[in-house]
Amino acid sequence: MKTSIATVSISGDLDQKLAAIAAAGFDGVEIFENDLLVYDRSPREVGRMVRDQGLEITLFQPFRDFEGMPEA
Repeated sequence: MKTSIATVSISGDLDQKLAAIAAAGFDGVEIFENDLLVYDRSPREVGRMVRDQGLEITLFQPFRDFEGMPEA
């Protein structure tokens, strides 16, 4: 069984989060959209960082605010 945790559950910037997740022994990570938006590296570089930590991306958190949808 593989374990995974969402980056939204960890404090710090993305590289700190990935290091903490790997150190805690998780196998994978769910990337929170905002972590990609505020981090100054490309998604390709983020993928490399994830692999360098021995992790895999298990999910990408769904968009929360879909443009064009009614508020409700």
